[in-house]
Amino acid sequence: MDRIAIRSSTFSLHPIRRRFTFVALLLTLSCAAPAGQTALGSAARSGYVVDTADANSSRLAEMEDRLNKVTVALTRTQKALQESSEQIQQLRVQIEAMRTQMPVNAAGVSGATTATSPSSNENTSAVAQSLESIQEEQNAVQAEIKQHDQTKVETSSKYPVRISGLALFNAFFNAGVVDNVELPTLAFPRASGASHGSAGATLRQTVLALDATGPRLGSARSSARIGVDFFGGTSSNMYGYNSAAGVMRMREAMARLDWDKTTVDVGYSRPFISPLSPDSYATVAQPALAGSGNLWSWSPQLRVEQRVPFLDGHALALEGGFIYPQSPGYTAIQLDSPVESSRHPGYEGRVSYRNAGDFSDIEHSFEFGIGAYSSNLFYNSSTRIHAWAVTGDWRIPVKWFELRGEIYRGRSLGGLGGGAYKDTLTGKDAVTGLAVTRGVEAAGGWSQLKLRLGQTFEANAMFGFDNAFSSNFEGLVLSPSPNPFQAYARNSTVAGNLIFRPRTYLILSPEYRRILSRRYSGTDNVANVFTITAGYQF
Repeated sequence: MDRIAIRSSTFSLHPIRRRFTFVALLLTLSCAAPAGQTALGSAARSGYVVDTADANSSRLAEMEDRLNKVTVALTRTQKALQESSEQIQQLRVQIEAMRTQMPVNAAGVSGATTATSPSSNENTSAVAQSLESIQEEQNAVQAEIKQHDQTKVETSSKYPVRISGLALFNAFFNAGVVDNVELPTLAFPRASGASHGSAGATLRQTVLALDATGPRLGSARSSARIGVDFFGGTSSNMYGYNSAAGVMRMREAMARLDWDKTTVDVGYSRPFISPLSPDSYATVAQPALAGSGNLWSWSPQLRVEQRVPFLDGHALALEGGFIYPQSPGYTAIQLDSPVESSRHPGYEGRVSYRNAGDFSDIEHSFEFGIGAYSSNLFYNSSTRIHAWAVTGDWRIPVKWFELRGEIYRGRSLGGLGGGAYKDTLTGKDAVTGLAVTRGVEAAGGWSQLKLRLGQTFEANAMFGFDNAFSSNFEGLVLSPSPNPFQAYARNSTVAGNLIFRPRTYLILSPEYRRILSRRYSGTDNVANVFTITAGYQF
C-alpha cells in the first residue's frame, strides 16, 4: 500500500475551512489513484519500481500551501467585514442620537430629565424660535425654487413675465377733519355742527405689478416694469358720497437697460433726487410723509446712472436726467402744465456715495446723496418762474437699527409735494393793488428711525415737515383759489408704526399719525389718525 503521511495540523482550521479542505483532499486522492495504478502497471511491465510515496507527498504539500493562502485571504476578508459592521453600527447610534435630540430642541422637553430651570427654558425657547425661523426661510426658498417649475405668464414674446402685488386692507379712524379720510395729508379747521372725525376701511391701496425680463442688447440687460393701484379718480354715488370701489391708476411704468456700471431707464416714476421714503403700509397709495417733507410725484422721466467703484466695497453713483412734473391745483385755459408750456423739460442731477460697490444690497448699505432740480414754469407771457431745488438724503444702517431721511430747499416745488402742494401764490399787492404771482419758497425734510426687533418684527418712528416761508405771504392779498392748500404755510407729521410679519408673505401693521397744519394766519389744525393694516404680499 502507498504510504501517505498527512499532518494533523492541517485540520486545525475553522470548521467551514476544514470541510472545504477535506472535500478537496478526497477529490485529489480520487483523481490521483488511477494515475498511481497506471504508473505501477507500467513500471512492472518495464521491470523497475517507482516509489509513489514521494509523489503523493509533493502533491499534498502543494495543496496545503494553496489552502493556507486561501485561509489567509478569507481571514483578511472576514476582518474587513467585521470593521465595516462596527462602523455601520456606530453610524446608526449617531443617527439615533440626532433623532432623539431634534424633538427635544424643538419642543423644549427632555425625556431624560423633567426638572427645568429659567435658563433652560430660555435656551429651548430660543432654539425653537431659531428652528421655526429656519423652517420659514426654507419654505420661502422652496417657494421661489418652485417658480422655475411653474408655467410662465403667456406673452407674445418668449421672455418671462412675473406678476407680483400686495393685497392691502386698511381700517382707519380719524380724530379731526382731514383732506382725504382714507389717506390724509392736511388737517382742516373743525366747523361748528359738522362731524369732527371719520372712520372706515378701504382696499383701494392694493397694488399690482408686472416685471418683464427682455433680451440682451449687446452687453446690456433689458427689463420693464408696470405698477398700478386702485386709488385713482373720484367716484361718487347719487348722494355725493365717495365710493369704496377703486379706480385703477398707473403708479409707475419703466423700461430699463443695465450694463455692469451703467443704467438707462425711461418711464413714469418718482424723482430720483428724493429716492427714499419712510416705511409705512398705511400710506402705500402715496409715500409716507407726503406733504410733510417727502418730495414725490410720479412723473415722466428719463434717467442715466453711471457707477464708479473706487475702493473695495465703495462706489460713487452719478445720475442725470429729465422730468416733467405736474402742477397740482393749477387751472387755466391751456391744457398743458406750466413745465410742458415752457417747451423745456425739468433737469435733475444727483451724486451719491454707497459702501456697496456692486449696488446689489442697497437696502442694507450706507448711502449719502446730494441732488439738484431745475425747471421753467410758463403761465403766460408776463409770468414765468424758475423752479429749483437742492436736496440731500442719507441712509445709515447700524446692526439692529437704521436712520434714514431727506432734506430740501427750493422754489415752486408744488409739483413734487413741497410748499404745501403749491408752486405759486396769486393775489394783489397790498400797497399798489397790482396783480402779483410769486413762486413759493419752501424748505423741509423728514427722518425715520427703524428698530429691527427680530426677523419678523420692526418698529419705526418718523417725523417730517414742510415750510413755506412767511415772506411768500407778506404784503400779498390772496385771490380766491380752488386750491385748498392755497393759504397753508406749514405742515408737519409725527408718526410711528409696528410692522409684524408672522409669515413671509403676511403683514400686520398698526400705525399712529399726528398731523399739524397751519395757515399763514391762524392756529394749528390738528388731526390724529389711527390705522390698522393687514396685507398679503405675493
